[in-house]
Amino acid sequence: MAYTIIEVERKTGVNSRKLRFWADKGLFPFVEKDKNGVRYFSEQDLQWVIWIDCFRQIGMSIPKIKDYIKLCAKGSSTMPQRLSIILNERQKVINELTDLQNILQKLDYKAKYYSDMIEKSKDELNPLSKDYAKIKTERRKIKSH
Repeated sequence: MAYTIIEVERKTGVNSRKLRFWADKGLFPFVEKDKNGVRYFSEQDLQWVIWIDCFRQIGMSIPKIKDYIKLCAKGSSTMPQRLSIILNERQKVINELTDLQNILQKLDYKAKYYSDMIEKSKDELNPLSKDYAKIKTERRKIKSH
């Protein structure tokens, strides 16, 4: 079965404008076109769409995706290189998740701090508040000990 870009959008959730952009950049070299230039995606092409969308979501560049596609087209001899690309991207995602987890912890801390201030009705983070001056004084006392 063959699908038009609009049908691919419906099936994958990937915007048709994005699909056209990617196609123009050469990310779908195996997609067939009719005499009017209409692209027709096969079931296998839908899998490529899903993977390219995944690669773009993790920040993989279009040239790097094109390199990956070229490796795939060369056959099984390139499987170790393709695995290496996937593992490198996986590690980047793990690193990003770690960074995001650290950010989440900071946000949780800050949210709790605000909740505590609301509960106490003290605005300790406002430099114009009398409560802020009290905190500064407490900090000086701690430093001097």
